[in-house]
Amino acid sequence: MINSSIGVVLVALSTVNTAVIIGLGFFHRPSRASAIWAFAFTLAMITSYGWVAADARGSAALRAACAAVMLGCTVFIWVGLRVRRGAPRPYTWVAAVFTIVCAVAMPVTAGTAVFPLLFRVAFVVTGVFAALTITELVRLGPRWRHETLPLAVASAGFIVFSVIAIVDGILQGFRPYADDTADGLGLMRDLNSMASIVYSAAALITLLLLARADTPTSGATIAQTPFRAVAEDRLRRAQAAGDRWWCVLDIRLDDPVDLREAFSATEFARISDRFARDVSAVLPPDADLERQGDDAVVVLLPRPEGAVRPLLSRLLDQVATPDPTQPIAVRVSASIGWASVDTVGYDLDELLDAARGAGVQAHRSGGDRWERVMTPVS
Repeated sequence: MINSSIGVVLVALSTVNTAVIIGLGFFHRPSRASAIWAFAFTLAMITSYGWVAADARGSAALRAACAAVMLGCTVFIWVGLRVRRGAPRPYTWVAAVFTIVCAVAMPVTAGTAVFPLLFRVAFVVTGVFAALTITELVRLGPRWRHETLPLAVASAGFIVFSVIAIVDGILQGFRPYADDTADGLGLMRDLNSMASIVYSAAALITLLLLARADTPTSGATIAQTPFRAVAEDRLRRAQAAGDRWWCVLDIRLDDPVDLREAFSATEFARISDRFARDVSAVLPPDADLERQGDDAVVVLLPRPEGAVRPLLSRLLDQVATPDPTQPIAVRVSASIGWASVDTVGYDLDELLDAARGAGVQAHRSGGDRWERVMTPVS
C-alpha cells in the first residue's frame, strides 16, 4: 500500500504532466517521438489513478498491474529518444513486450512467494533501461546538455534505486520481511512511488524542451520560409536581366561545440546574438539574411567580387573583436563560404550547397577565413 498523500500527489502530477506534454509538446510540433512520449505520460496517468483505486479497494493484483505498467512507461521514454535520434531500430516492441509481460505476470503472482522476486527483477531491468536512457541523452551532444540534465539526473537516481533493490533483496534473504510488511516490499514500494514522482517531473522538463526544439524538415516547410521566397525571386529576376553580381554567403561560428562547453547556456546565447548582430551590421542593407540555428547565417548579397572581399574581411575582424563583458577569454571566429552565380548558377539550392561546402573547407583550413567556390558546378 502507498501513502495516501503520495497517491494524491502522484495523480495530480501525472494528470498535469500529461496535459502539458500533449498540449505544449505533441500538438505544438507533432512527431513520432513526441507521440510516443505523450503515450507514455498518458499511460502513467491512467496507472496512477488505478494505483490509488487499488489501495482504496485493497486489491493486490490491481496494485501489482499498475506498478508494472508504471515501470514500463520509462522504457517508452527511452524508445522515444531513439526515435527522435533516427535510430534504425527504435525497439518499440521491446517496451511493449516488457510492459505487457510485467502487467500480466505481476498481478498473477501477487500475494505469492514469487511476487517479491519478480517485482525486484522488473525494477532492476527498468534501471537498465534508465542507463540506456542516459546513453541516448549523451548522444544528443553538448548542445542539449542543459535540456537533458533533469532526465539524466532522474535516470541516474533510478539506477541507484535499482541497486538498492538488489541490496534490499539480499538482506531480505537473510532477514525475511524485515520491513514489517507481508511480502517484504515496503521499501521497494516507497522507492517506486518516489521514483515515479521525481522521474515524471524530470522527464516532462527534458522531453518538452526536446519536443518543442525539433524543427520540421519537409521540403514544403523549407519552401515557405521568407528568405527562400525572396531569394528565389531575386535570383530569377537577376537571371532574366543577365545580372551576375549576386552571391550566397554561408557564415558560421567556428567550433560552436567547444564554445557551448566553455560557456553557460546564457553566455553562449549572448555570443550567438552578438555574432548575428555583427553580420547584420557589417553587410549592406540590401543583403537578405536568414539566421539558421544559433551559429550560422546565410546571406544573399548583390555585389561584384571586388566589393565582397572587403566586406568579408571587415566581418571576420568584427566577429573576432573581443567582448569586454565576456567572463572567459576565448577568441571567437567565423568561417565563410562564398558562392557566386557566375560560377555556380542561379539555382538557390545549388548556391547554398556550394557555399556550405566552401565554408566547411574554410573551417578545415583553420577558420577565421573565407573560401570562394572557384570551380563551376556541373
